[in-house]
Amino acid sequence: MPCVLVADDSRPFAEILRAVLEDAGFDVLTAYSGLAAVAAVENNDVSAVVLDVLMPGMSGDAVAHRLRQVDPHLPVLLMTGADHSFARAAGVPVLRKPFPHEELVEAVRRLVK
Repeated sequence: MPCVLVADDSRPFAEILRAVLEDAGFDVLTAYSGLAAVAAVENNDVSAVVLDVLMPGMSGDAVAHRLRQVDPHLPVLLMTGADHSFARAAGVPVLRKPFPHEELVEAVRRLVK
């Protein structure tokens, strides 16, 4: 079963995403900061990462950059309610908040193929 890390500084939102992905058959870890997300990847066997862009301390795009150093092949999906052209230009898939739960599940399935 693929393990997906969901990182968002909104605990309630992260827990909703956890439930959605678990219902879709994924094992899910959650982190509530960028640094916690990096630590979770370093300490667990993670198949894909879903990151909020705007998090205090370390933004999602900075986490994605750091994770590429840890594992260049680890799939990353960014979520944002703000302008996401910077992420798209870098070739990182982006979900624009708010999004339907089905869109999240399909995006994660594409990542872990």
